[in-house]
Amino acid sequence: MKRYSKAKLALSNFLFCLLFSGGAFAGGLAGTWILSIDTPRGVQHPTLVIRQDGERYSGVYNSLRGPIDIKAINREGDSFAFPLVITVPIGDIEVNYRGTISGDAMTGSVQSARGEVPFTGERSRP
Repeated sequence: MKRYSKAKLALSNFLFCLLFSGGAFAGGLAGTWILSIDTPRGVQHPTLVIRQDGERYSGVYNSLRGPIDIKAINREGDSFAFPLVITVPIGDIEVNYRGTISGDAMTGSVQSARGEVPFTGERSRP
C-alpha cells in the first residue's frame, strides 16, 4: 500500500509541475533558450524567449544589439522557423532561423544574404 501511495504522489507532483510550468519542462518549444551561433566574427550567445498561446508561437530575441520582437514562429513537429531583421550600422539584415528541438536542446542554422551559419541552443532553467 505504501508503494502505491508513493507512486500516486510522484505522478501528482509530475502533473503539477507540467501544468504550472507552461509545458517548458515537457520538451516543448516555449521557454528561454541560450543560443550559441558560430559567426564569422566569433561565437555569439543571444537568448531566445519563446511564448506559446494555443497553437501560436512568438518571442523575443535578445542580443548585444538589444531585444527584437518575433511576431510568429512556425512550428511543425520538432522543427521550427522564423525570420528576424537585425539592425546593424550598415543597415538592416534579414536572417532566417531554422532548427529542431529535442528535449532541452535545439540545433539549426541561420541563413542570410552572406551565407549560412550553424547554431545550437540549450533551455535555460530558472
